[in-house]
Amino acid sequence: MDGRAFDDEARESGRCGLLIGVDEAGRGPLAGPVVVAAVALPKVPSTELSAVRDSKQMTPKSRSRLFGVIRSQALSVSVAWAHPRAIDRDNILAATLGAMARAARRAAAKAGGEPVLVLVDGPRAIRNFELPQRTIVDGDAKSLAIAAASVIAKVVRDRWMQRLERRHPGYGFAVHKGYGTKLHLGALAALGPCKAHRLTYAPVAAAAGARR
Repeated sequence: MDGRAFDDEARESGRCGLLIGVDEAGRGPLAGPVVVAAVALPKVPSTELSAVRDSKQMTPKSRSRLFGVIRSQALSVSVAWAHPRAIDRDNILAATLGAMARAARRAAAKAGGEPVLVLVDGPRAIRNFELPQRTIVDGDAKSLAIAAASVIAKVVRDRWMQRLERRHPGYGFAVHKGYGTKLHLGALAALGPCKAHRLTYAPVAAAAGARR
């Protein structure tokens, strides 16, 4: 089933007027935020929107182009952040689900009271959440709305990591986007953690301990 057909079925089963796809980027990295996007697409997407895929299967150039298409044609687009200190304080799952709730609520608020169904990528439902929701494993490969959210989240986060490279030079954030690559681990060992790092993640904690 393609994304449009899946979303049509979900909209009908949920008896909703607006379908909101929710996805995140950045749960695995050692540094930088988790970025969550919530996107509501038109019931009949344009040909351009129908080209949206899971962001991981797209080139940076394609993601950037479709980022603009989604922003211009979506009924609503909302973004929420879970920054490193919140991740360290609350743990990665709680911080991510909290950002999902904020993004989805903002997207739903733009619906003007129209009944909504929130499609959440992955197996975990949003906690303490008042809107109807449905979790979908591999949702970014099944739902066009979730795939659109994955593109927004990925592009926003990648651009933020490029800004962090300028704020914290030497770590290579613009290259590895905070993931635990050989380049990143080498910089951690040489420079120690910076404010962009998640201090509760084991490689970062180890690097911090080694410099005490």
